[in-house]
Amino acid sequence: MILDGRSYLCAIPSFSIPPQNETVKAKDKAEEAAELARATDRGWELLKEMEGNCMYFISGWWSYSFCYNTDIKQFHQLPPGKGAPMYPPVEDPSTPSYVLGKFERGQYSPSDSQNSKRNRIDPPKGDTAPFSSPNNNKQSSTPHLRAKGDLRYLVQTLSGGTTCDLTGRPRKIEVQFHCHPQSADRIGWIKEVTTCAYLMVIYTPRLCNDVAFLPPRANKAAPITCQEVLTSASDIPAWRERKQKDKDMKHAAASATGGRPIVGGIEVGGMKLVGKEGQRIETPPNTAFTMAADGEGGVIKSETLAQQESHEQGGKLTKVSDEELKKMGLDPGVVEGARRELSE
Repeated sequence: MILDGRSYLCAIPSFSIPPQNETVKAKDKAEEAAELARATDRGWELLKEMEGNCMYFISGWWSYSFCYNTDIKQFHQLPPGKGAPMYPPVEDPSTPSYVLGKFERGQYSPSDSQNSKRNRIDPPKGDTAPFSSPNNNKQSSTPHLRAKGDLRYLVQTLSGGTTCDLTGRPRKIEVQFHCHPQSADRIGWIKEVTTCAYLMVIYTPRLCNDVAFLPPRANKAAPITCQEVLTSASDIPAWRERKQKDKDMKHAAASATGGRPIVGGIEVGGMKLVGKEGQRIETPPNTAFTMAADGEGGVIKSETLAQQESHEQGGKLTKVSDEELKKMGLDPGVVEGARRELSE
C-alpha cells in the first residue's frame, strides 16, 4: 500500500468458513432445540429463588411493585416523611392502584411433558415485540424462552389484572427476564406498549448461572497492521524523526485535554501565562489572585484579591472591593466564583 508517497506492507487477517451440508444443519438445529428446552427448565429453576421477594420501580407519578409468583402492581407512592420511607415506596391508600397481571399458581413446573417444552420455546425470529409469541392464551401465560440471535431470555405474560376502563378487558403485562452479571435483581424499565398492555424488563444475575443466558460476546474487528517499508538505511533517520514527531503530537493532544481544573477562567497547571520555562509564582494560602504583564518588561505581578483566615482563627474573610476590582479591569463576578471554587 502507498500512502502519502510512502510504501507500507500490511497484514490482513484471513478467515475460513467451514463448509456445511444439509445433514449438518439439520443436526445443529435439533441440538439447538434440545439445548433451548434444557435452558428453559433450568432458567425457571434459577428464578424460583426470587419467590417471596419484591422489587420496586419509581417512574414519576407511578410506582410499580413486582412480587415473584404473586402479582405486578401500579400505584401512587406516599410522600416520604412522617413514617413513610423513600424506598421501598409505600402505597397511598387514598389514590387508585391497579394490578397489571397475576401469576397463576401451578401454571408451570419443570416436570412438564416434552410437548409442552417445545411450546415454551420461541424460534429465533429476532422479534422482541411483547405478546408476539405464542398466539393462544394458554401458551402466552406459560413461561417460554425467546431467542434473538445469540441473546436468550425468559418471557412470561401475566393476565388477570384490573379491568381496563378503555378496553373493558383485564390488564396484562409481558415480563422479560434478562441475565445481567453485574446487577442485583432489579426492574430495568416498564412501559405501556398499547392501551392497558405493558412490558417489563427485569435484570437478574441468577440466569447468568447458565451459559445459555449469558450476554453474547462482543465481536471485535480483527486489526489490519501496517509497517512502513524503507528502501535503504539512509531512510532510517527521517523515519525516526517522523515517529518522534507523531509521538509528540499525540502527547500534546492528550495534555490539551488532561482534565486540569479551571479556576477563575485560568487553567491551573496549564502554564499558559508563565510558560514552561518562565517565572513561577508561589500562590499565597487561601487567596485568589490575578496575573498580568506590566507591558514593559513582561514581568508577572500578583495581587491578593481575597484572603480568609482559618477556622481556628475565626474564618474572617478580607477581599478587595468591587470598585477596586473594576479599576483593575477585573469582573467581580469572576473573582467571586474563583473564591468559591477555592473554598470548596
